[in-house]
Amino acid sequence: MSRPKNSKEFRESLALQFIRLLSEKELHWKQGWLSDTPLNAVTQKNYRGINVLRLGLTAMEMRYDDPRWATMVQIMDKEKKYHPNEAWHLKKGSKAAYVEYWYPIKFQYDGTIKREQAITWEQYKKEIKEGASTLEYNFKVTFTPVFNASQIEGIAPMKHEEQHIEISDIVKDLSKNMNVPIVYEGNRAYYSPHSDEIHLPHPNQFFSEYEFQAAALHELAHSTGHPLRLNRNISNNPFGSADYAYEELVAEISSCFMGIHTEQTQEHIKNHKAYVQSWINHIQEKPESLIKAVADAQTAANYMEWKANLITQKEYENRKHSAFTASSEKIKQEAPQQTEKKKGKVMKL
Repeated sequence: MSRPKNSKEFRESLALQFIRLLSEKELHWKQGWLSDTPLNAVTQKNYRGINVLRLGLTAMEMRYDDPRWATMVQIMDKEKKYHPNEAWHLKKGSKAAYVEYWYPIKFQYDGTIKREQAITWEQYKKEIKEGASTLEYNFKVTFTPVFNASQIEGIAPMKHEEQHIEISDIVKDLSKNMNVPIVYEGNRAYYSPHSDEIHLPHPNQFFSEYEFQAAALHELAHSTGHPLRLNRNISNNPFGSADYAYEELVAEISSCFMGIHTEQTQEHIKNHKAYVQSWINHIQEKPESLIKAVADAQTAANYMEWKANLITQKEYENRKHSAFTASSEKIKQEAPQQTEKKKGKVMKL
């Protein structure tokens, strides 16, 4: 993949990649990258939002089985500060994937000259909280090439930490902490926005306990869209409609972002075939709809991880104001126009 010229090109190429894999893999599009969330090989921090989707799909397409990624600077490590005990070398012919990073800039004026100064997200949030006008700031994007650990010689095998989390515990915590009761009746699995309840067949009607918990988790993802929670458009969406398909896409991607394996139930498989083509058609017509779905899915995953006691409230609040949130708000513009009346030459500091 060549370096994107702007965010529009980045998003369009991501949409095409997603459609290509969706068309080829259909029900199995998630299986190639669900086991581990993509993370940086040096900082050990997980990528988030649109970068999770980009790196996950790339790993699936290229058959990478290592979730770690690193920049060229980190690989070369000329100052021996990233991996002093290992000599990393990029394999010949390796091609990069690109991640995007949005950052705030602050406008400063010196007479008639408007200057732009890059600042940290921490500084931006602090100044906004203290009463600064959002018109004093803008957001810009940069694209950084990264390489998978499978492309790097000399990197030690990844150490997998055993973190056994029962999905049944997650379902129990989510139902309790989101105040969404689960009603066992009938032969359908669905979430009712009107009653704010999840309806499931009795557990013994499922092929396995795991399949039952997977169905519950999927419906809990839908319940995050209730007006009292994240307020997505989840009411009056008839089966087969574009809005119905969109909400299903959000629920699917949010489970990927949580890094939880969920088997496909028989009902899910049947329904999936009905809306997979709707996803493709909608994304082909409006590539930005995939990015919006990614943003909504990341927001839902953050919320569910908090309510499932997988992250603290402080971490949840930090994620709510992440760089991806800012970028999703600027989805159609590379550098949004400001309404400042002051004009003059722009000079970067």
